[in-house]
Amino acid sequence: MVDFAVPEEVQLICRGLRSFLEREVKPLEERYKRYLEDERARLDEEGRLVPEFKAALDRVRRRSAELGYYAMHMPTEVGGGGVSRVGMVYAFKEVFRHGFGLNVAVLAGPEGPSPLLLGLKAPQREKFLKPLMRGEATTCFALTEPEAGSDLKNLQTRAEKRGSYYVLNGMKTFITNAADADFAQVFAVTDPKRYKEHGYEGVTAFVVERDAPGYKVGKINRSLLDDGAQAELIFENCKVPAEHVIGQEGRGFYAAMSWIGIGRLNIAAMCLGLGEYLLKRSVEYAQTRTAFGRPIGKHQHIRGMLAESAAELSAAEQLVLHAAWKFDRGDPIVKESAMAKWFCTQMLFRLADRAVQVHGGMGVMKELPFERIFRFARVLRIVEGTDEIQKETIAKSLGL
Repeated sequence: MVDFAVPEEVQLICRGLRSFLEREVKPLEERYKRYLEDERARLDEEGRLVPEFKAALDRVRRRSAELGYYAMHMPTEVGGGGVSRVGMVYAFKEVFRHGFGLNVAVLAGPEGPSPLLLGLKAPQREKFLKPLMRGEATTCFALTEPEAGSDLKNLQTRAEKRGSYYVLNGMKTFITNAADADFAQVFAVTDPKRYKEHGYEGVTAFVVERDAPGYKVGKINRSLLDDGAQAELIFENCKVPAEHVIGQEGRGFYAAMSWIGIGRLNIAAMCLGLGEYLLKRSVEYAQTRTAFGRPIGKHQHIRGMLAESAAELSAAEQLVLHAAWKFDRGDPIVKESAMAKWFCTQMLFRLADRAVQVHGGMGVMKELPFERIFRFARVLRIVEGTDEIQKETIAKSLGL
């Protein structure tokens, strides 16, 4: 029997998140309003986040961790909440239905703890994972390279074992939180022959500390969002202790793929929240803004756009929840996570485009959030696997 009821424990989590956002996060957003209205104000000359705004994000992250929200997706044995993937869909939806401000730091993303780090041995978990769980440190997921974005069979970064250390050489780019991370999760080829013959084998994941010799943050990648989030990482004869291997040597790619599947569901759930925010604001505006003697929501073109947005948002939610439900059952979700990520990012892009159109000239102004969400929606169609990669994954599941 199909049950669409939201579990009581998930309802409690969402009510708590709503209260936290209203009581503590929104007042901070008002205080830092100038940074939120125009992201250029939050960057220095190099494109890095200015200390004041970074401190605001850190404050929200730590407070969320104190309340048990930030790392609630992680298992209870490492201090997390053990919240189901369905629960996390509702949590991301709740957080992002409030818009796109300091709330981005409430739930862990690429900068926070992930199941990938459960592959560390106990001493390394204590050193690296525990501070992430408390929101006291941040990390980054360093997989993408200039010649290995969608084509992950073309990694150039190499790690050669020399006694009790690996020596790492290579470059990563478009790495979220690279400029500020306390350590990076770096993927490098440790067995070139095996990698060449078997594609995804022979890649190893490492924890690499920011102060390791040979670790360097390169230029900030100035993107469509220009939010100071992405940067290059450069490794020149960087020494990494052998005990900093995550999981098994040569099996790093498979560990990465398990994390990316969860990341894709998180993005899809984020799109649900932002989509709800856009639809609500657009409906409110359509009910109050008048043109030709009546509210614009009474005009057919506007009504049609908002009706389409409502239907697409509802369909997207069912798709994401089904994928999360399968994950919680222990079923593989390669196809489902690809479908959810592709459909939801497309959906959000269309809803953002319509929100801009409904608001007319004000829709493209910095004073309102719609143009920024529109740009963010466009970026989401590339990160964690492009539209084309998602469709390729879906096509393979069809036997094509």
